[in-house]
Amino acid sequence: MSGITTTGSTILTGLDTASPGLLIWRSMLHWLGGIGFIGMAVAILPLLRVGGMRLFQTESSDWSEKVTPRSHVAAKYILVLYLGLTGVSALALWVAGMTPFEAINHAMSFISTGGFSTSDASLAHWPQPAIHWVSVVVMILGSLPFTLYVATLRGNRRALLKDHQVRGFIGFLVITWLIFGTWLCFNSDYSWWEAFRIVAVNVTSVVTTTGLALGDYTLWGSFSVLLFFYLTFVGGCSGSTAGGLKIFRFQVASSLLLGSLKQLIHPRAVIRKKYNGHPIDEDIARSLLTFSFFFTITIGGIALGLALIGLDWTTALSGAATAVCNVGPGLGTIIGPAGNFSTLPDAAKWLLTVGMLLGRLEILTVLVLLTPVFWRY
Repeated sequence: MSGITTTGSTILTGLDTASPGLLIWRSMLHWLGGIGFIGMAVAILPLLRVGGMRLFQTESSDWSEKVTPRSHVAAKYILVLYLGLTGVSALALWVAGMTPFEAINHAMSFISTGGFSTSDASLAHWPQPAIHWVSVVVMILGSLPFTLYVATLRGNRRALLKDHQVRGFIGFLVITWLIFGTWLCFNSDYSWWEAFRIVAVNVTSVVTTTGLALGDYTLWGSFSVLLFFYLTFVGGCSGSTAGGLKIFRFQVASSLLLGSLKQLIHPRAVIRKKYNGHPIDEDIARSLLTFSFFFTITIGGIALGLALIGLDWTTALSGAATAVCNVGPGLGTIIGPAGNFSTLPDAAKWLLTVGMLLGRLEILTVLVLLTPVFWRY
């Protein structure tokens, strides 16, 4: 489940000496899970009879342009893009210093924002800065809307650049790199550039829900631990392989909040709440509120269940968050970036497995499919 949902949490150790067949199987699970989820979002979710495109819009861009006339045509475009990006990423990682086998495995892991590695030390196994920066780029590519890649190939050259969530996502990453990198430089022995690189890799990995780690960032202090916990929830762009809440939900919520504040200040004014140049109607606001409610309840319920099983609060809360957000590593000495999920009780593993599935399917999809009324019409 961790592989197919592109979560990346693992119970295996000794990866450096594991058989190539096992390693490539793990990477293939990620890769197939990533493309399968995009295909489902484009071709299957719109067919669910819950307000037409409403459920699809909960995962995909709420107002994304129709990049192809039919969903199955879009799926074909996306499959070719997915294959192409994987091949280019593998080549870049090989040139940067990985072996061909390592490059192929990590290319599949990065583009699907999965997180499985061929080493127990994750990205820290490769000290070459070139590998780290290539990893950052590929993780970002996997977290951008694939439908906009298709739009770009079909002639809309500014499709990615003019998209509000893409600009917000890249801007959020860069600002976080700069602030956190500067903080790490002043609170460690790293030079500014080295601190910036290490922060860029780890922040990008968590925000994109990839989950690979360059060292144990929980050793940097309580500020780092709390920041990475918050970053767990962010996620990539809608219409990508990334998990989490997704950037567009934060942007829509911000627009609604600012609009409400303006309405309080100017009660007689007509305040139009917009996102990406389009008005935010009541259905979108209701969808955002509903998803946020169930998202919070799900994480809280799983965390309580893990605590009931006997896990400490750090492991329970971060484990629930990382499972539902499909990130991979949690926090603490047990399931942190230097830890492993193998020592958890079987009951905890099953509970986290349920969380991974719910998070990958956006929770509401599962609830709708389990509703008897849905199957009557």
